[in-house]
Amino acid sequence: MVRHLALGNGSLLVNLDDSLRVRDFYYPYAGQEDHVLGEKSRIGIQADGFSWIEDWETEPRYKDQTIVTESEASNSTEDLEILFNSCVDCDKNVFLREIEVKNTRDAERTVEIFFQQKFNVYGNSMEDTALFRPEENGIVHYEKNRYFMIDVKKEGGECGDFDQYGIYSDGVKEAIESGELNSNPIAQGEVDSALSVKLQIPAEGSRKFYYWINTGRNFDEVRELNREVDKRVQDFFEQTEMCWRGYIEELDFDAGGLDKHIEEQLKRSILVVRSQINHNGAITAANDSTNLDYNRDKYGYVWPRDGALVAETMAQAGFDGLVEPFFDFLEAVIEEEGYFLHKYNPDKSLGSSWHPWVDENGDPRLPIQEDETALVIWSLKKFAEYSDNQQILEEKWSSLVKPAADFIHDYFDQELGLPKPSHDLWEEKHYISSFTVASVYAGLEAAADIADQVDENGEKYRTRAETIKHEGLEKLRSEKSMRYGRGLEDGELIDEVSAPLIFLEKFGLVEEDDQYFENTVNAIEHDLSPDTEIGGIARYKGDRYHSVTSDFEKVPGNPWVICTLWLAQHRIMNAESFEELESAKEHMHWAHDNALETGILPEQVDPFTGEGKSVAPLTWSHSTFIETAMSYLEKKKELG
Repeated sequence: MVRHLALGNGSLLVNLDDSLRVRDFYYPYAGQEDHVLGEKSRIGIQADGFSWIEDWETEPRYKDQTIVTESEASNSTEDLEILFNSCVDCDKNVFLREIEVKNTRDAERTVEIFFQQKFNVYGNSMEDTALFRPEENGIVHYEKNRYFMIDVKKEGGECGDFDQYGIYSDGVKEAIESGELNSNPIAQGEVDSALSVKLQIPAEGSRKFYYWINTGRNFDEVRELNREVDKRVQDFFEQTEMCWRGYIEELDFDAGGLDKHIEEQLKRSILVVRSQINHNGAITAANDSTNLDYNRDKYGYVWPRDGALVAETMAQAGFDGLVEPFFDFLEAVIEEEGYFLHKYNPDKSLGSSWHPWVDENGDPRLPIQEDETALVIWSLKKFAEYSDNQQILEEKWSSLVKPAADFIHDYFDQELGLPKPSHDLWEEKHYISSFTVASVYAGLEAAADIADQVDENGEKYRTRAETIKHEGLEKLRSEKSMRYGRGLEDGELIDEVSAPLIFLEKFGLVEEDDQYFENTVNAIEHDLSPDTEIGGIARYKGDRYHSVTSDFEKVPGNPWVICTLWLAQHRIMNAESFEELESAKEHMHWAHDNALETGILPEQVDPFTGEGKSVAPLTWSHSTFIETAMSYLEKKKELG
């Protein structure tokens, strides 16, 4: 199940599902240490009878231009409605919920709301402790240096005025359903906690209360934050809402030229991207723990490629301050030889990998995707242009740019005039990918330009880039299909179409009148679009990742948001009239139409139902939407 709501501030990230339950709780990094591991933190309601929130009708929603929710749940049998305003404070690491329960009957009623806290601190259930703290009248889960304090406050009441609590090694679900919690003050190991709030609600009236989870590294930190929340809990909501509305105003362009729903999707995407980026510069790919069900690993890593593309887009949009620390992050993790490895954890430690250090014959082989190294250089150059920050190029030349540029210059097949093989951007094959070729070309050109700007000699980078363009590129063309192929494997051209071939144009490797490229784009548009009502563009034909059918003639693969928007960007770039520009805009409409109801964009879409597949939100999906919208507005202005 994808995540419908993401609430984050750069060190605390909380994901909610479509039943408004907490499903991911990351601290102190977005993407690292999921302290609930996707488990359901249940919400139960006792009125005439007992029911779980997932049995109610729920409408997850954000408030416009904020990372604050205004979601609703309703139960027509019980004649009850519950409004959930939830947020992570802009500055403080606290998750807050303002909950209003409405009674639609013409008689007073008693309603009791139960909350289950399902923590696996540090991402495991060993060594956890849950306890009742009488000083604060709150519940604390902790292990080592991670502390979480749960508390409530009724409107007009006092902090900690819940009605029941319990701590359980097992049986919490049954206890909540019975309506009687055990008042057990402490347990260790795999433990859950529960508390309840009982409300007397007048006829056709409502009652409100607050629920929150503080975070910290010891008892003192969570206790101090708990006191602060208690004193001004409503202020936290108001200030957080103002914070995010002010953040959107930092947009470096006028979005008024977009259709209203596209403008709203743009602003939602900016806020979603913000929630996935850590204060230390770690730009995480996705933080939806459902990925654990598919390949037994999380998605909350920093891929230098994804981060480089996101950083370039956000800098262009005017949020250079948000992404500048990303280059500090990269400076800290680059290998001595000048390349980046597969992926990294948000704390800068090396992430898990399936790229081997030896080839099929047991001979040494670098476990890299070379495009990740190349695109970092390209992204830094773009960042400096958009932010008018010449100084960063001088600061990063010796520690980041030159080592990376020297590596991509030297990691080269002189005979072919192309980079040596490495793993492709999809992490599926080891070969000379056409996308990697385009990325290396862009990286070399960027390195040469940066060298000029910092008074260094970058001529060798430009010469190598020219070799790729004038000697290597022709080896990626197929005279049979009159298109560009996916790349070279063991010296043979893979004469297949794939969506990333669009980057041959984006990175300036092909000329405007290149017929091979135009044929390639036409093939992408027609051969990679599923023959269903959903539409969109797949990565390549025969894509089995999260596939829902093996009929690859009808459905080449699930359509991806980024691939569909890449095609939009090409059409926008080449539009010569408003009619052509409007046609290109259809792909933005497609992305918006296939977002979750909250505006969250998934990685890919079911080709038959339009349901989000794999993870959501995917940071790259949202940044690509932002980039596409900006391209559209720029072209619209150019056309006059």
